[in-house]
Amino acid sequence: MKRNTIKWRIFKYNIIVIIVLIALTTIVFNIVIRLYIETDVKDQLNSIASCAESTTLRRGPDFFPREGDKRPHPRLQGGQNANRPGNIDPSKFYLSLDRSLREQASLLNADYILLDSSNKPITSLDGEYFSVPDNIVKKLIKVVEQLNDKPKQQYMDFYLDGTSYIAVIKPVHNKNNFGLGWIVIYSSMKKVHQLQLVINIILFIILVLSALIISIFSSLVAKKISAPFTSLNKHIGEIAERNFGAKIHMPVDDELQEFVSNINTMSDKLESYDKAQKTFLQNASHEFRTPLMSIQSYAEGIKYDVVEKNNASDIIIDETKRMTHLVEDLLYLSRLDTIEENYRFESLDFNELIYSCIERMNGIAIKSSINIISNISTGNSVINGDFEKLSRAFTNIMGNCIRYAKSTIYVSSKLVGGNTIEIMISDDGPGIDQNELPYIFDRFYKGKKGHFGLGLAISKNVIEKHKGTISAKSSNNGAVFKVVLRVV
Repeated sequence: MKRNTIKWRIFKYNIIVIIVLIALTTIVFNIVIRLYIETDVKDQLNSIASCAESTTLRRGPDFFPREGDKRPHPRLQGGQNANRPGNIDPSKFYLSLDRSLREQASLLNADYILLDSSNKPITSLDGEYFSVPDNIVKKLIKVVEQLNDKPKQQYMDFYLDGTSYIAVIKPVHNKNNFGLGWIVIYSSMKKVHQLQLVINIILFIILVLSALIISIFSSLVAKKISAPFTSLNKHIGEIAERNFGAKIHMPVDDELQEFVSNINTMSDKLESYDKAQKTFLQNASHEFRTPLMSIQSYAEGIKYDVVEKNNASDIIIDETKRMTHLVEDLLYLSRLDTIEENYRFESLDFNELIYSCIERMNGIAIKSSINIISNISTGNSVINGDFEKLSRAFTNIMGNCIRYAKSTIYVSSKLVGGNTIEIMISDDGPGIDQNELPYIFDRFYKGKKGHFGLGLAISKNVIEKHKGTISAKSSNNGAVFKVVLRVV
């Protein structure tokens, strides 16, 4: 899997989350299980201690001498009374107590020590069977000696020879009259720790298997998420190679649907733009070729004296003016497309603007025996725009109507809805063919009497930059152009 890819980043972040979750789960689980085990162990020890206390206090008087009784008190093996005849051996008592402890269902390997009121261990004469390791006895006696002034039950943890122990110490001084002072129940935590280790191993195995499954799933999800981007990247590469025809057709999520649609739209527009550029170059070449060939022909005619010089000179001048006008239109349209700063927006009196355009075109109309009739009913409307560019837009439309009109051009305007001005410019000519309507605003598209096919393209560009609209239609009386602009 390559780095610096979406797939790798998704996979990497999922792995980090998995590791953090494993660590957090392990730590939290061990803290919780440790607290639970400690609480449960104390509960179990308390239960065992309570059972031992009950058994001891109930059966003790049958085996131990009461206060005032002359029977010797049982001691550790080798004690001062150990070999005296008549000693009472409380082995049955210890067996009964041991059996009562074993009856408690527990993970603990609990054992006990009985101490008299002098903090000395009480054992049977057969000390081997009921013997307790000396180091544990010494440790517990030392603790008991520190608790003489504490009548309540106490818990303690201690370590001996690398082994952890837990003990509960119950004082019973005031609960018997046969000399029993303390009941100490203790247990090694070895089995509990082994159980905890086994639980951790099982948990670790479960977490590792879960992490493996999640990693595989994460890799598949990352691959599925990155697949649309791979396809999109391939498609964009095709667009970069100017192959605009292919479209993206693949199921994607809602978040990418708009993105895919925009790429397809971009591809369509680039294809249209590419075709328009090719058409533009072809048409421009054609438009330049004709006057250049004419200029070349008449120049050669003058050189070889095969044409009349004055007539040839006039034609060369006319063709040069035509080329100059074409170049100016091309440069103007190019500036409109690329340089937004060329627009100098200001508040304009619409009536002044439209009357200025009518007056400018009136001289050309008179030469062609065309009458311009106006009906401006917009009051004192003010628009935000560039006077020079809007004037050129309207004069181009009027100039187009003059070329096709028979006798009259109509210019009218009115307020619509209080916030827009609707301008209608029409002629009484033959109108526009239906198959030409979609293309009349395209560059270099011209009708039978058209010049370069740039005038209406310039008008459309200017009006749209003013956030307006322009459209054309053909009526029974001729062509009709409709322009809509916003009022300030």
